[in-house]
Amino acid sequence: MTDSRGHAIDDSLVTVLGKVPLFAGLSRLQLVFLLGAASRVVIPADQLFFDEGDSADSLYVFVAGEAVVEKRITNGWRLLATLRPGQTVGEMAVVDRSTRSARVRAIKSCVAIRLDSAGLESSQEIAATVYRNIAATITARVRGYTDADDRRLEQLSLAADRPLGGS
Repeated sequence: MTDSRGHAIDDSLVTVLGKVPLFAGLSRLQLVFLLGAASRVVIPADQLFFDEGDSADSLYVFVAGEAVVEKRITNGWRLLATLRPGQTVGEMAVVDRSTRSARVRAIKSCVAIRLDSAGLESSQEIAATVYRNIAATITARVRGYTDADDRRLEQLSLAADRPLGGS
């Protein structure tokens, strides 16, 4: 299979993209088009995909390996998430093209598909679908953090209501 520029497209990558929620609603032909606009990256273990504060305009779809998302804190790094095949990272970058809010570091050697804003926006129809899916993905993450924060606050409140001495 080839893309519109005549480059060979790995059919297994089309299958992988087809299972990623970010690309839900896209046809196989649209997935092939996206792959033609994307690049394959290999990141060795203990190397960075990108660092917190880097300029940003691309997202990554993990195909193989394992990576972590880490946020800088006063005395080092805080683990935010572990990424595995089929997951995505960097969605905010294609929306706002701002700096990276965290770093992504390979734990094991990783293979990923890198899709930049220009590649995504080369088809308005594909971009509209993917942007809608990005909004849903980010919303789900925010709701997850909010729910987790609410549970932590509730636990702290209950602990504060207990008398000292544990009775």
